[in-house]
Amino acid sequence: MKSMIRIGMFAAILSVSVFLIPPVFVPVVQVSVTIQTLFIFLIGYILKPKEAFLSVFIYILIGAIGLPVFSGAQGGITHLIGPTGGFILYFPFMAMLISVTKKSNQGWLYHFLYGFVFGILMLYVIANTWLSYSLGISYVQGLMGLLIFIPFDILKWAIAYMIYHRFPKDILV
Repeated sequence: MKSMIRIGMFAAILSVSVFLIPPVFVPVVQVSVTIQTLFIFLIGYILKPKEAFLSVFIYILIGAIGLPVFSGAQGGITHLIGPTGGFILYFPFMAMLISVTKKSNQGWLYHFLYGFVFGILMLYVIANTWLSYSLGISYVQGLMGLLIFIPFDILKWAIAYMIYHRFPKDILV
């Protein structure tokens, strides 16, 4: 029962996150800077791997049926097949992989390296494949357009990591 509540609660928080800070649109790659990845990191750090995956997967289902939970307060299946689809579809795996790699006895450098590899690097490698295909541009062109996002995602990881460390230990799983 507690697991279902955590899954639903974090799916709801992620869904509402689109309204907290408006997205900043980057026209070159037709992708926006959003706060959603901060919440994906946080979900990964706070929940168990299966819970993290399911929570973000439910968020995607909510958006796919048309509720305005994707960037720019939009929804619908077209966002999963459009330029940002690779990002959105990797999010559940990102949350799960972050959750799998968390270890309370490891330091920030361990978490940063795994967060960077599974939460930023793999996100861009996988999402850029879809982005490049959907926009009809080369993989390198897409990747070059995405480089602007990396400092923002490192900052979002750092904020999520700090929040995670301030959570009461009895809440964390």
